[in-house]
This record gives sequence, structure tokens and C-alpha cells, in this order.
Amino acid sequence: MSEKSPTRSRLHPAAVTALALAGVCIAGAAGWLVWLLAQPVDPNAEASQRLVQWQEVFERYRAANGSLPDMPFGGYCLGDGFPVGTGGTTNCRDYESTTYYTEEASAPLMDALASVAELPRGATTPVRGTVGPYALYDETGVRLLTAENGTCEAPAVEVWRDGGGLFVCQILLER
Repeated sequence: MSEKSPTRSRLHPAAVTALALAGVCIAGAAGWLVWLLAQPVDPNAEASQRLVQWQEVFERYRAANGSLPDMPFGGYCLGDGFPVGTGGTTNCRDYESTTYYTEEASAPLMDALASVAELPRGATTPVRGTVGPYALYDETGVRLLTAENGTCEAPAVEVWRDGGGLFVCQILLER
């Protein structure tokens, strides 16, 4: 180097240490984020959250129309994407048994609810042959139900269990 050319500057050892620590922190944060995203989704939280979403849609319909959608007593699938079961149709509830509701027969309810809000999509994970969410219209009101693999999560409450891990959870909408 000539006398007129600038000399190379070197980082102070403390600066090198600070940069190394910053790199370790960034790598650690990235690793933690990857680990967090790789954790399995709790199916109960998913199923319960789906019921809450449907509850909000029903309540939005009630606010806009003065009452819940008027449907005959019986069961209705909430959403779409249910598995093909008995009868070769897409079914909810006990989709491979005789106690199922068809996605197709639920279209009038879905159309009514879609008039006030975007509908939650998709079925939840089946549990021991039962899949939700689904609605049951009866004299009490509208029961929003789903299958969970374990105890129900609030605000849903347990209404039935089979002793083998299937819990049917409900949010009741009174008329």
C-alpha cells in the first residue's frame, strides 16, 4: 500500500462480539418460529372455534331479520367439504351411519345465512365416524354441534360422549 491510500479499518473486538450475538439471536428467533409453526393444531380448539364462527353468523342473521332462519325441525350440515358417506352423498354428523344429514339438503339454510355474512368454510376433522359442524333445529332452538376428540372447549358444552374419545359439543341458540 502506498502512503496515500487509506488503511483498512478493523472492527473493534466488542463490535465483532455484538454482531456475533445478534446473529445468534436472529438464528434462535427463526428456529423458535419454525418450531412454533410446526406444532400440531389442537382439533378441539379448531372445532370449538368453528362453532363460535357459526354462532356469530346465526346471530348476525337474527340481528338483520329479527329471528333465526326458519327451517323445519331436523339436522343440517354447516359449511361444505364433508366426507362422502352413506347413500354416496356428502354427509355430516354420523356420515357413514343412518343418522346423517346431507350437505345438499342443507343448501336452503346455507343460502339464508349467506345473505348476511360470509360463511365459515369446511368440515372439521372426523372423530370416530362423526363430523361437524352441524345444526339441529328442535323445539328448544337451534343447537350448533360438532365432534371433538376430547373435552369440549368453552363456550361449547358437552352434550354427549361415547366413552372412546368422541365428545359432541354444543352451543345452543334459543329462539
